Amino acid sequence: MTTRDGTLGRQPVMGDPVPSLPRQLHAARERKGVDLARAERDTKIRARYLEALERGDWRALPGQVYTKGFLRNYAIYLGLEPEQVLRDWRRERGAMPDAEAITVPRALKWSRPARTIPMGVVWAALLALGVIAFGVYLGVQLLRFASPPTLSVADPVAAVSTVGASTTTYVLRGTSIPGAEIVVATPGREQPYRVATGADGSWSVEVDLLRGRNQFNVSAVDPETRKSSETDAHLLITVPFP
Repeated sequence: MTTRDGTLGRQPVMGDPVPSLPRQLHAARERKGVDLARAERDTKIRARYLEALERGDWRALPGQVYTKGFLRNYAIYLGLEPEQVLRDWRRERGAMPDAEAITVPRALKWSRPARTIPMGVVWAALLALGVIAFGVYLGVQLLRFASPPTLSVADPVAAVSTVGASTTTYVLRGTSIPGAEIVVATPGREQPYRVATGADGSWSVEVDLLRGRNQFNVSAVDPETRKSSETDAHLLITVPFP
């Protein structure tokens, strides 16, 4: 009998064992006179899959659908009957004790997508916070410009007081707004006493005392608005004669 590639072959005799499919594929490639590398280039099937077909290592193949396609294309390339090759494959594969089992893929677990805040919303929120902060600052400044600084005297407690005959100085104390300038004017002194309040608004200034009546006029000035306190504090401290 003449084979498809022109070589002479022997008609199988009744009772002769039929070679397995891997042996048929290997023998057909040998008759064609090509190696696995050449067969890979011609069929576009990787050499390791072709070698698995010729060994009968069905587990090394990617799956039934791909295996059928490989066998069909390889059979055509080797000059074998594709349908007969597939029948032999089904028969031999079905006879295997550890035939490939069909596995049902697991259902995909649905995961809740992470919530992301669009950048537009973030920028809008930042812009709104900036506008609110600026509005608060502007309101405070307007209120400060509209209102004069406050002023209070804590020492001496009374507007009119008397000290000892030997007293030559006295420390006036009080409160106002933070950073305010406290001005203490007294008759007979060209330059008034000046002192700035602290961060808590407290202030203190030491003044000189003379024998007799010492008059002091205390006022507060806002350094930014240059507004003075509405009501000045008038103090009278008497140093008695011996």
